[in-house]
Amino acid sequence: MDLELNESITFEAMQRVLSERLPYKISLKKNPLLRFEYIVVQKTAFVGAWIRIFPKQNKVQLIKAIPSDIARAFFGGLIVLLFLSSAQRAVLEEISQVLIPEFGTKVI
Repeated sequence: MDLELNESITFEAMQRVLSERLPYKISLKKNPLLRFEYIVVQKTAFVGAWIRIFPKQNKVQLIKAIPSDIARAFFGGLIVLLFLSSAQRAVLEEISQVLIPEFGTKVI
């Protein structure tokens, strides 16, 4: 799911708002190899999402993900994604319902 990027959307602002409104573990991480930042929203070890900002494409991308590195390593990302897709889609919806009104953005 992609949201339109505007000036008020930053990682810090999104992390603050999501932490206040969702009962999940929210953390900001950096990929040292590819040098990008992302927010991890972790409902369980297998259900969660990543949030990335793409300034050149003017979008914020909500991505279904397995937030736990250990769970991904032991059980394989593709297999778990197949079985938990609907739960992860629900988490994406919850995140979008918080971000859209807070930052005045829309789904693109």
